[in-house]
Amino acid sequence: MCGIVGVFEYSRSRGGVSEQLLVRMRDTLRHRGPDGEGVFVSLDQRLGFAHRRLAIVDLEGGAQPMFGEDGMCLVFNGEIYNYPALRTRLERDGARFRTNCDTEVILHLYARHGDSCVEQLTGMFAFALWDARRDRVFFARDPIGEKPFYWTNSGGVFVFGSEIKALLEHPAVEREVNEQALGPYLAHLVTPGPETLFRGIYKLPPGSLGHCDGSGVSIRRYWSATQPREWASASDEEAITRVRELLDESVRARLMGDVPVGVLLSGGLDSTTIVALLREQAKGFATFTVGFPGYQRVDERHEARAVAEEFATDHHEVGLSEDDALAILPHLVYHQDEPLADPVCVPLFAVCRLAHENNVKVVLAGEGADEVFWGYAGYRGILERWSRFRALLALPRSARRAAAFGVSAGRSPRRKEQLEGIASGRLRPIHMPVGMTQHQREHLLRSRSGDAGWSPTAVTNSEDALTTLAFDTQEYEFGVRLPELLLMRIDRFSMASSVEARVPFLDPTLVDYLYRLPLDFKIRGGITKWALKQAVSDIVPDRVAQRTKQGFAAPTSEWFAGQHGLLLRNLMQDEALRRYFDVGYLERLLRSGNPDTWDSGQILWPVLNFALWHKHWIEGKPLEDTLGSRARHAPAAVA
Repeated sequence: MCGIVGVFEYSRSRGGVSEQLLVRMRDTLRHRGPDGEGVFVSLDQRLGFAHRRLAIVDLEGGAQPMFGEDGMCLVFNGEIYNYPALRTRLERDGARFRTNCDTEVILHLYARHGDSCVEQLTGMFAFALWDARRDRVFFARDPIGEKPFYWTNSGGVFVFGSEIKALLEHPAVEREVNEQALGPYLAHLVTPGPETLFRGIYKLPPGSLGHCDGSGVSIRRYWSATQPREWASASDEEAITRVRELLDESVRARLMGDVPVGVLLSGGLDSTTIVALLREQAKGFATFTVGFPGYQRVDERHEARAVAEEFATDHHEVGLSEDDALAILPHLVYHQDEPLADPVCVPLFAVCRLAHENNVKVVLAGEGADEVFWGYAGYRGILERWSRFRALLALPRSARRAAAFGVSAGRSPRRKEQLEGIASGRLRPIHMPVGMTQHQREHLLRSRSGDAGWSPTAVTNSEDALTTLAFDTQEYEFGVRLPELLLMRIDRFSMASSVEARVPFLDPTLVDYLYRLPLDFKIRGGITKWALKQAVSDIVPDRVAQRTKQGFAAPTSEWFAGQHGLLLRNLMQDEALRRYFDVGYLERLLRSGNPDTWDSGQILWPVLNFALWHKHWIEGKPLEDTLGSRARHAPAAVA
């Protein structure tokens, strides 16, 4: 795992790219690659690449930028899990390798197959390749979106990097708020791609590739899980057997490397499945857990300990208080670059640092299992009440509109939004929005712009209403929530501690199979993740499979009733926050109700994140001035 940056002055015959600039950009990513560094500037100074390395595969070789045939140059972030098979095939075709790393495979594949090389790669990746013969930069991001790729194009200069902070070091890149993205940010807790919250800086969508040449930047998709919108057919036995085979293969592939591997363990089904599969393939691995002492509803350490004891792992845990969370805030703001307004970022930062402190460079995590197997309670709730929704959809449109009009958006904003979807004849995707509703956004934003910035694909065939809802939901999860929120948070906060995170449940082959597996295999008889539970029933304890899903969370409601609320009130005095938000509306929320039932995370946490982001990244002010002594030291992990 690594950090990459680059500059291409494509509109000039003689450039001004300097090694000093590239080094400055590169070294903002030192946390992504503390084990090595490299830089390359072309003779005409139009092009420059730089790289920071976290050594996982071929510890002695694999330095980047790496050079190939005819002046090709590559910077690569990620892991190619099928590189041994690709290498064998390439050697059979006459390729000669100088290293034992996966990076060189990309160079040889591109030399023989051009852009279509990405379709042969299985793994997580973001890379840029200088093709000297064609005078262009070729770049790509993995199918699911596990690794980030940010870029901007200004005045004939193309700048890219693994994180936005690297781009901001280039003198042509301005630090300006993308105000049109505020509504979508509040709706989704992250800015949906290709936009970011920085004006003029973009993220390459998952499964996309692009070029920068003399005519500018062009981008296209090469892979998508969302098409076609068709269910596959399978028997119970076929589905269960195939799911187990694919999970075994995925975990085995993600053991690739020359360093120890651990697991982020919650004690729930997903992480326990990884531990159980890993025990059959590796020995002596470590597990890591985070919890919140005194907040039982979000503290899973007891369950994690039970799993660790049963599978005899080398177990470590860390507990966080509200003071600890406040001390972590400056680290969150720095490593996020743009707000990822999910409070789970706090415990995720702490548990990844715990792995680093125990000398584990690679961790496996359960991200994506709830999306591919339909594990969320909201999914089950919709299916259990589907006869009611179907009856509402069958009503005349005027009656559906009247039902939606009769619900107060102030008292029941999510129910109101759900009924408005029914009134339109197409239910909103489950979890859409994952953040604030349109009513909440319109009341909070001074611009009154409640646009969510995302909508599902138009349906042209004769889908029934449930099929449309199911595919719309999966399209939202794989288009926005997974790649730009869940996967970016684990990328940011694993790499913040120089740890590489791998997600076995999101292997593209597994995703492609499960995406079109009918809903009955995902939720059956009220049992979520039915196919997964059947597939691993011989290795996962019954108590884990039958346990009610708790979810990875943080006690934000209680925090905002305490010091986090005081911090937000202080920030509400700043003109910057008042420019964008109705602070009177925020104050009413801060005063409202019982923290045990108060859904503050959906409104107050995104605003707090934005305020701190604006202060640090837009205004350029140190967060220590805002947070005081509480920000000086992040808490130490305990084994």
